[in-house]
Amino acid sequence: MSTRSLMVPLAGFGCAPTEARVTVESLSLRARLARGAAVAGAGLALAVIALPIPLVHFVMVPAALLLGITFGAIRLGQREIFSSAEGACPFCATRQRLGLAGRVFRLPRRVFCNNCQRELDLGRDVRISSPPV
Repeated sequence: MSTRSLMVPLAGFGCAPTEARVTVESLSLRARLARGAAVAGAGLALAVIALPIPLVHFVMVPAALLLGITFGAIRLGQREIFSSAEGACPFCATRQRLGLAGRVFRLPRRVFCNNCQRELDLGRDVRISSPPV
């Protein structure tokens, strides 16, 4: 796994943007398989737990298996994730973590300030070229 750090604008409507530091983690095939298998395993565990419950198992077991496999496949396709994202709110200047750790890396993103609860745009007007696969 490799990581890279980016400086991207954190903008709010009607005020000057500030800089946010974003750390992006590129996942190897092995790491993606582990993340996907963990979610699929959670679905399997939920299906096994619901199996002896009368009437519930007719719906819960197939749903847990289907959702586990679906979300596992989605995680398998995530090549880059946010490792961390920090920046100062352009409205109230509060320095904070933006709560994106573990989510798929995609810009622009809409985030909210923890202090003033205003909507912020992370990485709007930024063009990031992904490395060749």
